[in-house]
Amino acid sequence: MSSQALLRNINTESAASQPSELITPFGPITRRFDEFWTAKQRQMHSLHYANSYRASFKPELPEYFISRFTSPGDRVGDPFGGRGTTILQAALMNRKGVSNDVNPLGERLAAPKINPVTIEEISERLEKIDFNAPVDMGREDDMSMFYHPDTYRELINLRNYLTKHRDNVDRFIEMTALSRLHGHSNGFFSAYSFPQISIPKVNQAKINKTRGIEPDYRDIKSRILKKAKTTLKSGQIEELKRWAKHQKLTTGDSRDLKEWESESVHLIVTSPPFLNQVDYVQDTWIETWFCGIPREEVEGKIVQTPDLNKWMEFISRTLSELHRVLVPSGLVAMEVGEVRHQGELLNLDEVLVNLTCSKQYNQDQFRVKEIYVQSQQFTKLANCFRVDNNKLGTNTNRIVLMEKI
Repeated sequence: MSSQALLRNINTESAASQPSELITPFGPITRRFDEFWTAKQRQMHSLHYANSYRASFKPELPEYFISRFTSPGDRVGDPFGGRGTTILQAALMNRKGVSNDVNPLGERLAAPKINPVTIEEISERLEKIDFNAPVDMGREDDMSMFYHPDTYRELINLRNYLTKHRDNVDRFIEMTALSRLHGHSNGFFSAYSFPQISIPKVNQAKINKTRGIEPDYRDIKSRILKKAKTTLKSGQIEELKRWAKHQKLTTGDSRDLKEWESESVHLIVTSPPFLNQVDYVQDTWIETWFCGIPREEVEGKIVQTPDLNKWMEFISRTLSELHRVLVPSGLVAMEVGEVRHQGELLNLDEVLVNLTCSKQYNQDQFRVKEIYVQSQQFTKLANCFRVDNNKLGTNTNRIVLMEKI
C-alpha cells in the first residue's frame, strides 16, 4: 500500500470511528485517553536524569508497562535505547534488560547508569586526573564560542584521560561530563547555550553576541562532582550492581539485532525516530566530538527521513526483527507521536496499526491490543521549542501495544 493510499485509508477510518476506537480490517481497536503516569517532573530514580537527550521519553512510561506486563526476572528490551531509560528502569525493577542503539553514544550514556559507582570513588578518581597539563591548542578544534580557554584545556585533558582509562568509575565520570558540556546555567561548562541539543558553532557565536558575553571560566572537576551527587542521590547502587550482570547493551541497526537471542524478550518498550522530526546527528555533535566518535559512524546509519514510505519500510523491518526476539505472546509497547506530513497532521499510531494489518508489511506477526494516548502538560524546556500542550508538534505520547502472534 502506498503512503498516499494509507493516508486516505486512515483519514476515512478516523472520521468514521468513535473517539475511543480505531477501525481496522480486523475489527475495532480501543484507543484510551488518560494520564496514565504523572506529568510531574523528576519523580523517578535520580539516575534517569543524569543526561538530557532529544526525543527521549519519561521513565514513567516504561515503568507503567513493565509493572503491568512483566514479572521480576523477565527480560525487557529497547531497540532504540537512546540514553538507556528502558534498561535502567528494567534493572531497578529486577528485570533483565537488553538495550540497543545505532549511535555508539547511546552505550556511553546507558552503561554507567546500570553500573553505578559511589560518590567517594568519583571524588577520589577526579583528584588523580591532571586537568591542568599543557595542551597544544593549535591541534584542537576551535570551541572558543562555547568554552573559556582554561575550561577548554581542562576538558581536553579529561577527554585525553578517558581515551585510556575505561573502568566503571571513569565511564561514570565521562557520562557526567557529557551532561555538562553545554547548557543554560552556571552548572554547565559552556557559556549560555541550549542544554538538550548541540547547536552549531555559528549559532553559539550569535548567542554570545546577542547576550554580549564571552565564555567565562568554569571549573570542570567541581561541576562533575556536583552533578554526580545529584545523579546518585536516590541510591540503590548495590542493588543495581547485583543486576548489572543481567543487563546487555548492543550497538547496531534495529533491523538486525544479531546479538539478541531469538524468543528471549518478554516485553519491548521503545520509541523509534518520528520521520525527520529530530536530527540525531547534528543535535549530539558536541557529545560525539567529546567521545571521539567519528561523524561517519553515525551519519547515514540513523534513519531520519521525511519520506513516509521509507519510514514505514524501516519500522516494518524493525517489527519483523522484534517478532523474532520476542517470546511467544510477547508484547511491544511502541511509543510514537503525531507529525506534520505534507501539510497535514499525521498520527503515527494509526500508521503503525495499519502496518500490522497489511500483507505488504507485518500482517500475521502482531495483534494490536490497545492504544494509549497520554494526556500531558509540557515543561518550560518543551515551551522553548514552541511546543503547545496537546496542540502543535510531536507533543503526545501515543503507545501502540502489540502482542506477538
